[in-house]
Amino acid sequence: MTTRSSLAYALLLLLLLSATGSPAEEPVNVPMELRHNLPFVQVTVNGKGPFTFGIDTGTGAEALVTSDLIQQLGLPVTGETEVGDPSGRNPQKVRTIQINSLKLGEVEFKNVKAVEFQPMRMLGTTDGILGFVLFRDYLFSLDYPQQQVRLAQGSLTPDGENEVIPFRVPDSVPLIELSFGARKMDAHLDSRGMGLSIPDKFAQGLKFVSPPVVIGRGRTVSNDFEIKGGQLASDIRLGGYTFAQPFIDINPVFPVANFGSIAMRNFALTFDQKNKLVRLVAKGKTIVIAPPRFGTPQPSSQPQPAPGPGSTGP
Repeated sequence: MTTRSSLAYALLLLLLLSATGSPAEEPVNVPMELRHNLPFVQVTVNGKGPFTFGIDTGTGAEALVTSDLIQQLGLPVTGETEVGDPSGRNPQKVRTIQINSLKLGEVEFKNVKAVEFQPMRMLGTTDGILGFVLFRDYLFSLDYPQQQVRLAQGSLTPDGENEVIPFRVPDSVPLIELSFGARKMDAHLDSRGMGLSIPDKFAQGLKFVSPPVVIGRGRTVSNDFEIKGGQLASDIRLGGYTFAQPFIDINPVFPVANFGSIAMRNFALTFDQKNKLVRLVAKGKTIVIAPPRFGTPQPSSQPQPAPGPGSTGP
């Protein structure tokens, strides 16, 4: 082959490669187990496992790990940090941990910053929690009807169906807006929250089918409290969806509402953290939330890194 022919062939090859580009990464689907409507998956940590981790869109940490897992794998302790719940009261100090490799399906996360936590026995074996910000580089889907977690490349754009809505991320937790008629209320999209919960002060301005009653107790890393509940006499709207006179929890501790697992289980949710958009897809546009079994204990809210001096954690 002459030099001119070689040059022409090299240019043609370069053009073909430029046109083809690198192959797109395939979406990764991982089975999702539901316990009390809360999502759990199997992961490997530093090449060992599998271990059972919950998924919590309501925590600002990349991951949480139990004391038992720290000891079992000899995970290095890097320091400590203050954690608390959204009330901001009574923060506590916990150890911070370094995880070199955390693998979910075929997706590997490296150099993960984790904090120590104590799991709730009522939820069965739990070795850790995957936090919302861990998935910041992916289109991250929690598909409750199909019981799958999906990680993919790409982005979301607003649509005309109000299925794709914006969210904010104060404290690294997604915050959306719920409509109670003419009134609006911020709410955390919280896959480890139990119900559709609103602050006590906000509930005082709403009408109920019958007076709210005590339905159980809640516990967080910072607080233990009584929870009331009742059926609203009006609807709640989120994007293009209507919750028809839903049964809601009334929380005396948190300053914002909580859109938890009982509400989320109706949807396949996809989060685009780069564009701060979430897509919610359900079978129908009207959602019913019935009263729970009274006396059912409420799972704890996961710790949030507490801002301020002295924090050495994530």
